[in-house]
Amino acid sequence: MSILFRTQKCLTVFQLTRAWGLELAKSAGEAERHVHDLTRILMQDIVNAHLDDSGPFWNGRRSGVGFITADYKVGLIEGRYFLGLATCELTKNWVLHYVVVMKEAVLDFASRHEIPPPSWWTDGTSVSTDADMTTKGAHSIAASPMPAPPHSARPRGRRPKKLNQVKAAMREDIRLRQTTPDGLRDMLEKDLAARYGVVRDTARRARDAVLSEMPTGPQGRRQGRTGRA
Repeated sequence: MSILFRTQKCLTVFQLTRAWGLELAKSAGEAERHVHDLTRILMQDIVNAHLDDSGPFWNGRRSGVGFITADYKVGLIEGRYFLGLATCELTKNWVLHYVVVMKEAVLDFASRHEIPPPSWWTDGTSVSTDADMTTKGAHSIAASPMPAPPHSARPRGRRPKKLNQVKAAMREDIRLRQTTPDGLRDMLEKDLAARYGVVRDTARRARDAVLSEMPTGPQGRRQGRTGRA
């Protein structure tokens, strides 16, 4: 499948995470876990606007995220507009199949998270950066496109630091019930760091901050955390 992607300018979240996750799992096993983790981290970066400025030029500005329109073109939009869609069970599948990530943004994402980039985009093959393209016939396009959220300019500003990004990811995992405060508290630091793609110190500080926001149980379990290792 990756051979077919070499000349693509962008891929849907589903296409990208499926092919890339399987590639990452070739030597480590647990393919579905790789795909799941990659999807989660990528969507967190998208909705937190970390990919917005890392793509090719679209009408005078850079953007690494788009969506497939009703006429099978790629429209410009900022990642933050997908937050509500990505967290709603009724529209989550639409996000996976209609949100696209540009090649340049994917390579930047891989560099920031220190993971091997997709092989099909690092073999020297060049592609055009013209965003006005058709995607008809792509593997993961569904039968009836849904309207995408409207676009407006995102205010420029300093990007959140890594610690704040991890805290936001932990809060989101708790909110989406992908973990619990107790599960976060009891996780070994090495596993916590691997899950969120940071060093142990950052993972520990982020966890402490997030847990301090949670109500303390009747036995004050927050003070009795056992997750260090």
